[in-house]
Amino acid sequence: MHVRKPKSFSLLEPVIAAFVGLILVSNIVAQKFISFQLSGITVSTDLGTLLLFPLTYIFGDVLTEVFGFAVSRRVIWYGFAMNALAALLFGLAVAMPFSPEFTMQKEFAMVLGAVPGLVIASLAGFWLGSFANDFVLARMKVWMVRWDPVHRWLALRTVASTLVGELLDTSIFVSVATVFGIFPVGLMASLIISQWLIKTAIETILTPVTIVVCGALKRRECLDMVGTGTWNPFAFGVEGGENLVATGQLKKNEDEGPAS
Repeated sequence: MHVRKPKSFSLLEPVIAAFVGLILVSNIVAQKFISFQLSGITVSTDLGTLLLFPLTYIFGDVLTEVFGFAVSRRVIWYGFAMNALAALLFGLAVAMPFSPEFTMQKEFAMVLGAVPGLVIASLAGFWLGSFANDFVLARMKVWMVRWDPVHRWLALRTVASTLVGELLDTSIFVSVATVFGIFPVGLMASLIISQWLIKTAIETILTPVTIVVCGALKRRECLDMVGTGTWNPFAFGVEGGENLVATGQLKKNEDEGPAS
């Protein structure tokens, strides 16, 4: 069977860059909160949750679905490291002496000088939530490809992984931030529920876009990875998994139909 070779320029690097960039921008705009009434209930959320965080999980879905868990595992660590580095550099920038002509030090510190508790909450939520999202999606794909070889039910695993990942991410972030006194205790439950619902709703609405992007990338990259060498999140350098395109398994499954 002839397998079309992927183009020399892979889109993996731009996808990684966009993923990490969204994470860094999200943590800055997340400091601005908004509140609105929904069916008589006050909903509080931040702009990071509303605008950008859902997109990072969509990128996570695409990376795992197309390039595999081994690649998405490394990308999560890239995002985690850059998140920590950004927090350190922002802190140093705020602490450094400034010229008398610079009259916006207070505003500068308010925007970039995140307190340690917020950094810890953000890193913990991102790490566990991202790994949970990618783990659920990758494990479901191993199971689903046996009876859905052409990925007609791809939305099932993208939505299910989002529900789990976003719940862990949001719960840990808000809980840790509340312990450090960043959020009032009275708002903790409201923040967790509202942010989780908003994130999952946005990603669910954008599921058709995720499916189209996954399909386009699979065709261009000639990749459709399933499985991994290990599910250990700390196995940074371990590869593994099976490319359904390269092995011809996807074509075979399409010809034979779902196994009974």
